[in-house]
Amino acid sequence: MIRPRARRRLLLASVVAALLASVSPADARAEGVKVAATIFPLYDITRQVGGPVADVVLVLPPGASPHTFEPTPAGVRALAGARALFVVGYGLDTWAARLARGAGISRLIQVDTGIALRRVDGAVDPHYWLSARNASAIAGVVAAELERLAPGRRQEIQRSLAAYRARLDTADAQVRELLADLPSRRIATVHEAFGYFADAYGLEVAAVFEPYPGLEPSPRFVVEFQKTIRASGIRLLFTEPQLSLEALRPIARDLGVTLAVLDPLGGLPGREDFIELLLFDARAIATAARRPTP
Repeated sequence: MIRPRARRRLLLASVVAALLASVSPADARAEGVKVAATIFPLYDITRQVGGPVADVVLVLPPGASPHTFEPTPAGVRALAGARALFVVGYGLDTWAARLARGAGISRLIQVDTGIALRRVDGAVDPHYWLSARNASAIAGVVAAELERLAPGRRQEIQRSLAAYRARLDTADAQVRELLADLPSRRIATVHEAFGYFADAYGLEVAAVFEPYPGLEPSPRFVVEFQKTIRASGIRLLFTEPQLSLEALRPIARDLGVTLAVLDPLGGLPGREDFIELLLFDARAIATAARRPTP
């Protein structure tokens, strides 16, 4: 006679066995490897390339600035089990190393391989994701790491990579069409975030409001900024959704320039994937350039 406790153990064992039997080897292989990315553009590129192969966690919340971000214990917990963290580097997401240590992530993958980096005042400009061609290079770095983590799923990853690169090529052509024949190709930005975008699409960032991201400029720097705007004939001044417009409104009004928004990061409504982000910025420039000045 089987005792009640033994009967319960046998029943539990049979349930577990049935559950295990219901999961085929193909189902097990279909599970994604957990990885993370510091900012939304890297997160979206990773999920596009990874598809079902990757379970991707975003570190920086949409709308936050990487220049002022401070990781929280909840953020560390969300990364538990991640096997790699994709980072930009060059001072933009320096907090990533501390975050990775707290979450037990041993691999930080800097995604700039194959990208021609630009320098500003002797330092590397870290905003290199902001062109379709650079995003294609980043996608290749991501694919290589995912293949290392899931070698049995290389063909899936390569198919996703090829499909995504084709979409990036289409977006690149769309951006160029949107920005063709502008009445002015000179712009001013709130901080040095759009140099790669400008270089890729034939624009000129002729003035920058903040010399250091997240720090308000000194009165002297503001005066020099205004002189540059006037001397260069710039008609467009762009801020960012992660930053306040208040400091720039009176300056734009005094200078008689059009004030609009460019987004270097995305993840917000209307730019919920990286390609939407590129097109959003191109449309913002094209619309502002053709708008009568105030």
